[in-house]
Amino acid sequence: MRDRQDWARMREGIIGLGTESSRRTYYPELQSRITQLEEAREDLRRSEANLRTLFDNLHDAILIHDWEGRLIEVNDAMLSMYGVTRDTFRTFTLADYSASPDASQPNKVGIADQLARLRVEGYLVFEWRARRPLSPNGDFDVEVSLRRATWYDQDVVVAVVRDVSERKRLEAMLQQAQKLDALGQLAGGVAHDTNNMLGVIIGYADLLLEELPEGTKAREDLEQIRKAALHSADLNRQLLGFARKQTIQPVLVDLNEVFEATQKMLRRLIGEQHTLVWKAAKDLWLVRVDPSQMDQILTNLVLNARDALGPSGTITLEMANVTVDEAFHQVHPDADPGQFVVLRVTDTGHGMSPEVQARIFEPFFTTKALGCGTGLGLAMVYGIARQNGGFVSVYSSPGLGTTLSFYLPRHQGGDPATLSTQDLDPPRGHEKVLLVEDEQALLELGTRVLKEAGYQVVPVSNPLEALAKARDGSLQSVALLVSDLVMPGLNGIELFHQFQALQPTLRALFVSGYPSGTLDLESQPVLGRAFLQKPFTRAALLHKVREILDA
Repeated sequence: MRDRQDWARMREGIIGLGTESSRRTYYPELQSRITQLEEAREDLRRSEANLRTLFDNLHDAILIHDWEGRLIEVNDAMLSMYGVTRDTFRTFTLADYSASPDASQPNKVGIADQLARLRVEGYLVFEWRARRPLSPNGDFDVEVSLRRATWYDQDVVVAVVRDVSERKRLEAMLQQAQKLDALGQLAGGVAHDTNNMLGVIIGYADLLLEELPEGTKAREDLEQIRKAALHSADLNRQLLGFARKQTIQPVLVDLNEVFEATQKMLRRLIGEQHTLVWKAAKDLWLVRVDPSQMDQILTNLVLNARDALGPSGTITLEMANVTVDEAFHQVHPDADPGQFVVLRVTDTGHGMSPEVQARIFEPFFTTKALGCGTGLGLAMVYGIARQNGGFVSVYSSPGLGTTLSFYLPRHQGGDPATLSTQDLDPPRGHEKVLLVEDEQALLELGTRVLKEAGYQVVPVSNPLEALAKARDGSLQSVALLVSDLVMPGLNGIELFHQFQALQPTLRALFVSGYPSGTLDLESQPVLGRAFLQKPFTRAALLHKVREILDA
């Protein structure tokens, strides 16, 4: 109001400037007011420029529109997020920046409904599926904050938009990892209990096969039973691998040598109609892993790749040294920064959709026809990777094939070790053996197997009872303790240490369906090679007993 009065007075002054007295009266005041107004106008311009700079340099994207959805103003962050220029910004409507409503998306409530809620509540926050109008595949997830405001005397809506696509992707990966861990706990528990029963089946089958003559129908039937039990034991090992509870005996390994030893078998597996290409790496770092696990990894990955091929195709195996940095870790949370050796298996097959990729490491999930797969192969691959401090990544698109990468951490220092081999014929003995097993059926079976091989066996079903017998002198001259690792009251290692204090020359063999958690043999020096995974055959038990006694 004052500015209008000032301009009126200046106008009167300008009209009356014709006389000398008028000029003396009004000119200095007019000149001062003009200067003040010019300075105020410049301050206003600078203020608007500063506010514009602040508006355009905010990290959050800001959109201003009216209550009918007509776009009014936008900052640079919004233009960058949606991939449009300021000139083309207003050529689209608010609906053009929103993905089509879908039952699986948060856009089930329409824009009009959200604005109606805003009129009542005054402030609103929700997730939305957004769209980049100039990109054919430009849908992404955003979090939107709406607030009522006044813009140049107009009632408007101010929307602050944050791209949450990466956050939702990481949340989905975390949920998937948690689900796999829960499934792993379940799978490990089931496999542990099942291993004990399979051990009984396999053990008694071995004993009966010793009594039945060759060529009889009963022997053939029993061999089929034993074969089925061994197959079930293999499935259990895959479950334990997925659960990261598979007992391992790691040694230093060059993955090039692992492939050299298995390539003939792998080529037979994929068939002559498919091509297997191997790209060896020079100066490949050593990794510490159980060689039998690497055989399982190669077999499962190559078979999986073969099944993805059509009548013909190519599978490429590549090994390389890689360094995982923090940027890679942000994309793959399972991958801790460091040095790794990677085995990549690439096929030219039909590829996988994102929905399939999200589930491929779940146990029993398979896209194969009924009866053509157990769904445990890739679950086992995932479990072995995590058990050995590595991780797995997959890249695939429908029609463009798949690359699955298996990473193991580089081993720092140390010399390679080798695993000893065993004679196929079960050896015999005469020494006194204390057998401690809380599963009664396995206790009876182990007692019979060891006695028939010539050993003096003292069977005990409770570790505390065994320790009491040792202390009262009932167990003199025991050469070997054969004990389950996980038992109520006292575990096998604790029993051995307390027993050995009484009989220093005592040796031990530990057996288990799985130890509680991942069993790192190096962290328990007493174990060393003195471990046997359940279920085991009669021959495996007798070989291991003789190996320890003769060591």
